Amino acid sequence: MFGSLFIKECKMWLKSIVFYAYIIILFLFYVTNMDESTLKKPKEGQDDYEWTYSDDKKVIMNRTLEDLIRDYSGEHFVTYPIGFYKEVTLSDSELKKISEYISELTGMKEEEWKAEYDKYVEGLSVSYDENGNYVEEEAVPFGIEVSDELSYDEFENIMEKVSEIIGRGSDYEPAQLIKHGIVPKTYEQALKEYEDILHEDKVTNAYARLFSDYLGIILGILPAFFAITRVIKEKRSKVSDVIYSKKMSSTVMVLSRYASMVVMMFIPLIFVSVFALTQSLYIADAAGVSPDYFAYIKYCVLWLLPTMLFVSSLAYLITEFTKNIFAVLVSGVIWFVSLFMALDGAFLEHVGWNYIPRFNSLGRYEAFNEMIPQLIKNRCLYSALSIIFVVLTILVYSIKRRGGIKKWKKA
Repeated sequence: MFGSLFIKECKMWLKSIVFYAYIIILFLFYVTNMDESTLKKPKEGQDDYEWTYSDDKKVIMNRTLEDLIRDYSGEHFVTYPIGFYKEVTLSDSELKKISEYISELTGMKEEEWKAEYDKYVEGLSVSYDENGNYVEEEAVPFGIEVSDELSYDEFENIMEKVSEIIGRGSDYEPAQLIKHGIVPKTYEQALKEYEDILHEDKVTNAYARLFSDYLGIILGILPAFFAITRVIKEKRSKVSDVIYSKKMSSTVMVLSRYASMVVMMFIPLIFVSVFALTQSLYIADAAGVSPDYFAYIKYCVLWLLPTMLFVSSLAYLITEFTKNIFAVLVSGVIWFVSLFMALDGAFLEHVGWNYIPRFNSLGRYEAFNEMIPQLIKNRCLYSALSIIFVVLTILVYSIKRRGGIKKWKKA
């Protein structure tokens, strides 16, 4: 019974414009975002090897202090309380308290560090390069540093107090301080990352992560339209009463529909990943590396599939309960907030409990390895939530077949 209904549902999607629109959007999103240019080995003496985060606590402390003084001087503070950008204006008393904390950090009187900062600003010139990028040229180096007598633990405690004044979601929260320690990458670091891409990631895994990052964005919203379309189509065709009267169990009906949605969404994803794999294989061959042929399928199943399951199951539950397109609004808001929550300094690398994990970097093998335990927990959580949502959908569907929800609404 389940098999025949599942096949019938799959055939229905083959006649749906939503299915073909999904394929087109998926492919276009991949083509317009992924840049699979040939890997280039860094050369010693290059002008720029991009950026990285420093693990030197002194660097983190001094860079954080510099950012804090800049924000204080411009009276401009930013927070992301629930993922959204928010500018914060402090009162005079709050600014005074921030000033006192800066003095505590530097071991200097307020007038001393302010005079040093004024000297730095006077020698600062701003211009734009040929690519339109903002460039600062310093005639006088930023000479204000954290006192040598201050330990990192003491520094963290002060920054926690600063963050409490500015507000929740501030970049000065202890967990966010590493984001300030952005430094130019050295030749040795750039070379190691290049070697890791070749030998640890076998090229294909590095590009598969980038593929998952980009496709995860669009898969954080598109599956909702499958669930919404299926339920609304049934409502418009006015066959609910006929379906409700059938002897087939609600579990079989809901599971067959849900399974067909997931399968019909996952198959195009696999085809796009095969296309991406062929490009990665070309890059691996050019670099003389033996690739991991199963890299993309692994990331599709373990990284992207839980996102698809979560989005479609949540939308299915909401739409089955409301019988309207309210799920579009809910899914859109969650998606929008999640994208902002993933913002993380110079690198878009964030898992946490966000249903859209981000790792928008090619390579950075060691950084990704550190993220793996949290990524596993994250994917297990959203897979479990998907199961719960499907069970709740079965329950709602069963109650509706008995007229329970209709009676409840009339009451």
